Amino acid sequence: MAQSTYSEMMPQTTWGFRTVNPGDVVKSNQTLEEKSTQVAVDALDITGDRVVVPTYFIVEYPNGEKKALHHVLDAKEISDVIRQMRLHEEEEPKSGNTDRSSGLSSVGFILIVLMSLFTLLTCTIAIGIF
Repeated sequence: MAQSTYSEMMPQTTWGFRTVNPGDVVKSNQTLEEKSTQVAVDALDITGDRVVVPTYFIVEYPNGEKKALHHVLDAKEISDVIRQMRLHEEEEPKSGNTDRSSGLSSVGFILIVLMSLFTLLTCTIAIGIF
């Protein structure tokens, strides 16, 4: 019984199951709006947080073209788009404080001071015990 229920839920081909997640199924007759609402995974993870993974990522290119990229089939192209976005962000820094090196050096200084204090206190206690 469980086998027949499971096989009815999952799309099949002549070679067996096409996908693990029913939301991953590629339907060629969908519009861009329908693809943008299709969800591949909607479940709780081990921590109890809800994980929602869209089946398609809608990308708008600089020339105005919109394209739906499947999260599995077009993974390489999605990676390329993300890489291009990061390069574009680096070329055009946001307004405000873009120099983060001073913030990192002050955090590093504070960590060094705290670690030194911890070491001194630990040595003092260790000497007192022995």
